[in-house]
Amino acid sequence: MIRLENVWKIYHLGKIKLEVLKNVSLEIKKEDFVVILGPSGSGKSTLLNMVSCLDVPTKGKIYLENKDISSLTEDELAEVRGKKIGFVFQQFNLLPHLTAIENVVLPTVFREVDHEEGVKRAQKHLDSVGLSQRFNHKPAELSGGEKQRVAISRALVNNPEIIVADEPTGNVDSKTGRHIMNILKKLNQEEKRTIIVVTHDSELQEFANKVIKIKDGEIDEK
Repeated sequence: MIRLENVWKIYHLGKIKLEVLKNVSLEIKKEDFVVILGPSGSGKSTLLNMVSCLDVPTKGKIYLENKDISSLTEDELAEVRGKKIGFVFQQFNLLPHLTAIENVVLPTVFREVDHEEGVKRAQKHLDSVGLSQRFNHKPAELSGGEKQRVAISRALVNNPEIIVADEPTGNVDSKTGRHIMNILKKLNQEEKRTIIVVTHDSELQEFANKVIKIKDGEIDEK
């Protein structure tokens, strides 16, 4: 489903050349549950940006369903993301002035989905993660775990094939973190969605069928 071939990401900061990713090749298949594991500064966030169409490589190729996306414009990348990929972030990224259901409906507005249909989808996904009693609560009225479940519902609302989660357990306690990971596992096993989790927490490996370790911008084969 996603294939990286000899991908480099290089930044030029004045006279300094910073190689964040170095000759990375990997493959993620449909219905995989992938954990990308690495310490802070390893390049895992940059790798996440590559596999989720948020950025393009300096050198190398990226294929999504056999389509080369490495040379697409920002508008074209945004179109791909809107159709194919749902995002879950460590900081939740919920709009504080909107209720849970309004936050979940928001991506459907950008895809020009009928409002009634958007609300119906939002209710379904919030209900599926146990938040049917929290539709009209704003983020400040929700716990960390509830906020992350709202974020997962928002990621699902346009029915993407791929869910990308960036440190999804980083701002919750360990028990809540396991609950969040179990929700993602269920989406993988029951709804056949491809899940990509980026984390520094080695304990999350147990949820994956494929673990990609990254160190100093390179895949660590050890």
